[in-house]
Amino acid sequence: MKLHLSKFSLLVLFVACNTIFAQRSADKQIAFDGKIEQLFFHEFSAVPIVLTDKTVAGIDAEKGTKIWEVEGDRISLLGGAIQTDQENYRMVPFSPYIIVANLLIDTRDGKVLLDKEKEGYKKIKSFQIIPELESFIFQCTTEDKAKNKAFLVSLKSNESKWNTELTIKKRGTLNNLVVDKNTNIAFSLGSNLFILNSTNGSVIFNEEEKIGKLFLNPSKDILYAVEAAGGGLGSMMGAAMTLNANKLSALGDKIHAFKVEDGSKAWKKPLKLDEGFMFEQEVDGKLFIKHEKAGSLYDYATGEKLWKKDFEKRRINDVEKVDEGYMVYYGARKILLDNNGKKVWKKPQFNGNDFLAEVGEDDTYDEFRYNKGSIIATPYRIAYYEDGVKKAIWKFGVDEDTRIAYDDQEKNLIVLDGKELYLLNPDKGWNKDNSQKLELKKHKDFNRLEVRGDNYYLSSPWEFAIVAKDGTVKKTKYYPQPGETGRKLLNTLSVLGEAAGAAYQVAGVYNMGMGATSGAAETFTGVRPPGTGGFKQADKGAVQYQAGAYGEMAAEALYNPNRYDGSANTRDYSFFFTKDNAETKYLVQVTKDGGEEKDKFTFEDNKPNYHVDQVEKRVFYTKGKNLNIFDYQ
Repeated sequence: MKLHLSKFSLLVLFVACNTIFAQRSADKQIAFDGKIEQLFFHEFSAVPIVLTDKTVAGIDAEKGTKIWEVEGDRISLLGGAIQTDQENYRMVPFSPYIIVANLLIDTRDGKVLLDKEKEGYKKIKSFQIIPELESFIFQCTTEDKAKNKAFLVSLKSNESKWNTELTIKKRGTLNNLVVDKNTNIAFSLGSNLFILNSTNGSVIFNEEEKIGKLFLNPSKDILYAVEAAGGGLGSMMGAAMTLNANKLSALGDKIHAFKVEDGSKAWKKPLKLDEGFMFEQEVDGKLFIKHEKAGSLYDYATGEKLWKKDFEKRRINDVEKVDEGYMVYYGARKILLDNNGKKVWKKPQFNGNDFLAEVGEDDTYDEFRYNKGSIIATPYRIAYYEDGVKKAIWKFGVDEDTRIAYDDQEKNLIVLDGKELYLLNPDKGWNKDNSQKLELKKHKDFNRLEVRGDNYYLSSPWEFAIVAKDGTVKKTKYYPQPGETGRKLLNTLSVLGEAAGAAYQVAGVYNMGMGATSGAAETFTGVRPPGTGGFKQADKGAVQYQAGAYGEMAAEALYNPNRYDGSANTRDYSFFFTKDNAETKYLVQVTKDGGEEKDKFTFEDNKPNYHVDQVEKRVFYTKGKNLNIFDYQ
């Protein structure tokens, strides 16, 4: 009897230990009348949203029920592919709202804030957030092509505060929004420049102007309008999509100035630049404007030119006032100008950074400081320079497939170069010889590094590696994915997708550039190509227009709620979509501390549409007309 019980106990223990590794079905399932085409979480309210070929619905995941459901009129099927009118289905970033069938809906409860039948508009064409007013402004078209409507929706009261009619000459979208000292709202729409009273929506100013950019003076009582040229901002962003910042188009060469209280001209004549406008910034209470070839300093109030300097089309990073005059930063160099804009230095000065002599003038690079010098990473070389020494102490070549990451606390630089892993830290005596073989399948796709106690956890959409802080490789694993041949995954760039796409649009000036996501530097850093300026940019940040254009590109490419995700990450787990030897498909939950497989969720197709909710600890997966919800620990 005792022997029988022991065998039984062992059997129970064996089953208990192995059940968790067996693939399992969903804990809850919600059926829809139509085929589910998209599943995503609203980025602000976190409500799961399901889009079928008939309806859009918000989900209560805990109960496994629908909160609300609205019929959509924007989907047609052609050869199995969805044809989507994005104007009828859009999330509204930094709000709990979604636009469905030209209705503005609160995803939390299904409340309709803007109804096209009641409000008399045709389409919700565009919108802008107004942080100063804790509100959004929505542009809506009407049956009359010369008439649009603007609605101000308050996030605080969760209702529409007012609407007003906008008379326009040409169709377009709402852009370049700024708020002046009186909280009046200025923006461009098509070929018109508007100033609205934010309290009641009355139109203070409406004039036909071809606008490429709007900005205010420091006191916010004068509005400056840069004319568009050759397609204006649209062509500028289009050029950025090529990732060739050198070919970005400038805006126009004229700047108009208006008084915000009534729209009257602050200058009798527009300010005329020699070449196209690139960016502006305030420098010691004065207006610095970078145009295509040169830079000029102006008086904000009068538009009077104080000085002009030819910068030979260099990519200016920043300009600041110093005791001797003005310091201009560009690429890996800086130039000192006197108060009249004349060059003080005959040639670039390095101010002790002798390594810059080996870095090209327009090259970007990452600098990592140590006790006696710096590691410099460029797109083609990683080298260590001691202070005051022009030649590198050691260096090795890298290429476009190399990836680097940085542990700010330990000051360790991690380099993935082919199948070679380098752990560099001159303070610890670790140089280019501190390397070892790392058997990875696709090292160039690695996009995350996390500090996990005494280890580093590196991962890509299909692979992970656990490496000790002394460089010892503890574990690696690659997960083959069903149907992966020829597949192009956007989430291989997901380090840029940590912030929602709209995060690049809120402030109007893009300061994020290519840096790491704020608040995560101690435990998470991006894995990216060397020399991008994403870790330690030289002296000053990236060029404003350059960073803005790159941010737009990243947001447009990555913020795609229906993109296929090959993997997902939470604080303690990675999830990989894979298959076993029997070609059975599943999502596996892997611990980041040890690389153990903790759970497996049964999937049934090669390109699953799923989402991992790390807060509520659930996995959502759609198949046909059913939404499957897995709870995990």
